[in-house]
Amino acid sequence: MKEGMTSLDIYAWLKKNSYFIENSYIKKIFMDDKRVILKIHKKDLGNRDLFLDPQGWIYFGEREENEISSKVKFLRDILENKRIDNVNQLNFDRILIFNLSGDMKIIFEMFGGGNFILTENEKIIFAIKYREWRTRKIKVGETYVPPPQTLNPLNLSENEFIENLKENRQIVRILAIKFNLSHYSEYICSILNIQKDKLGKDLSDDEFKRIYNETKKILDGIDGRGYICNNRLSVIKFDDCVEYENINDAILNLPKEEEKSEEERIREEQIKAIENFRKLAEEYRNIGDFIFSNLEKISGIVEEIKKGMNVENVVKRDGKNVTIKFQDFPYEVELDLTKKVSENGNYYYELSKKMKEKEKGALEAMSIKKEKREKKEIKKERSRFWFEKYRWFFSSEGALVLAGRDARTNEEVVKKYLGERDYYVHADIHGAPSVVVKNTNITEKTLIEAGIFGLSYSKAWNAGLMAGDAYWVTYSQVSKMAESGEYVPKGAWVIRGKRNYMRNLPLMLAIGIIEYQGQKIMMCGPLDAVKTKTNDYIIIVPGNVEKSQIAEIVSKKFNYDKDEVMRILPPGNAEIRENV
Repeated sequence: MKEGMTSLDIYAWLKKNSYFIENSYIKKIFMDDKRVILKIHKKDLGNRDLFLDPQGWIYFGEREENEISSKVKFLRDILENKRIDNVNQLNFDRILIFNLSGDMKIIFEMFGGGNFILTENEKIIFAIKYREWRTRKIKVGETYVPPPQTLNPLNLSENEFIENLKENRQIVRILAIKFNLSHYSEYICSILNIQKDKLGKDLSDDEFKRIYNETKKILDGIDGRGYICNNRLSVIKFDDCVEYENINDAILNLPKEEEKSEEERIREEQIKAIENFRKLAEEYRNIGDFIFSNLEKISGIVEEIKKGMNVENVVKRDGKNVTIKFQDFPYEVELDLTKKVSENGNYYYELSKKMKEKEKGALEAMSIKKEKREKKEIKKERSRFWFEKYRWFFSSEGALVLAGRDARTNEEVVKKYLGERDYYVHADIHGAPSVVVKNTNITEKTLIEAGIFGLSYSKAWNAGLMAGDAYWVTYSQVSKMAESGEYVPKGAWVIRGKRNYMRNLPLMLAIGIIEYQGQKIMMCGPLDAVKTKTNDYIIIVPGNVEKSQIAEIVSKKFNYDKDEVMRILPPGNAEIRENV
């Protein structure tokens, strides 16, 4: 996650999630090299891990084991079992205030590298980073003072809002900086067809009013939902966005920043070294040329230096070596006084030659490594979308459908992604995956497709069945709470109430290349879903051809990596029904 949350993102997150924090208790505190993690407990809601990431993020997630530092021990002694009365956003800024019992506060600053500050009776008693500015100090014993505050658009009247737009700078910058609307300022200008570079003072009365109304509409419409649009977090839905009932889920599913491989780092270092060799070769050659072009002049200077005379050109003298700077030449020239001036010139030519040889050697080494990579057919993977961790497809109605690959991901896909408006689908056969249908105003058509998908990735495919049953239920019917004396294993769920059955669903899938957010990816899903995304696909059904052979055929047809194809095919053998 590169960019931190904006003030508007934070406002949306609190709308949906402050309830889980208010009147909860801090049970444990953890810290890694980046984040503070509060394990909080609230009656009837259980435990949650609240992540406070100084790079500008707050979210609920799943904690891994963290080392306990001395700072964590200090915080645990003070904060464990403290009640969090409430949490507030300070003046629509990127600052959160957690009001604790006992007149204590956690102040979480989400800008400029972030900070976690603890105060008691308004005085600072702890901070991860101690800093000092002209207007405020983050030091033990000091009263916490926030940075100079910007405007809070939530509290402005129409007249106040418009008056603050009348400045001699670009309207997009006024909205982004003065009103704390960040990149959403670009959206406001775009949707209103107002040139973003236009100066605020030059706007018409109509433009002022439209900007106010659009901003108010956005603020009033914030309900805690989140979207991932072009791999970026948003609280406004644009085209081609994935919607989440809770913005917290959108944060968890943002694409992770890819780390460079060891091979890529070595290559970058080699490129830098080659550039440096090339630069030095040119510099040494130029110095050699300069010496021979000014042989008489430099020889005279050297003689004066040897006689002990004060020479203006001398920058440094170190034993037998002297460094001379000439007004009309960009480089300093170091000379060995025990050698002739011409020998010094030749010495620089030799240095230039050595640098060229090193450059050539580095280039050859890179070329050999490139050949080895090509021989081994090492492919640079595209960045994966978050949903590719699971079984997935986009329905004919555009809804994202997710399914687990195993017990762990069956558990995860429901816990993380089954929202209040979504549907749970399951094939009526033991061992079938849990299927989550993200509800974007879908009809029964998408639910049927999800049923086909769940059946196809169940034991029914391996058994060679050609049809089967599945059912769908709503979010509220899915639970982990078993009856007394029963046990619900990992990946399994208890379904209460009526199951809405879909009978005689065909076990038939199609495979083709679709385009999603500017990337071409292979999708395997129900025929109707694939047909709406591409005209070029292969239809498969249960059969006797080995999975690897099917993958080979698909790989050649679409020029797609065979391992990637294997990953998305259903379990077991198949046969190709049609190659469109």
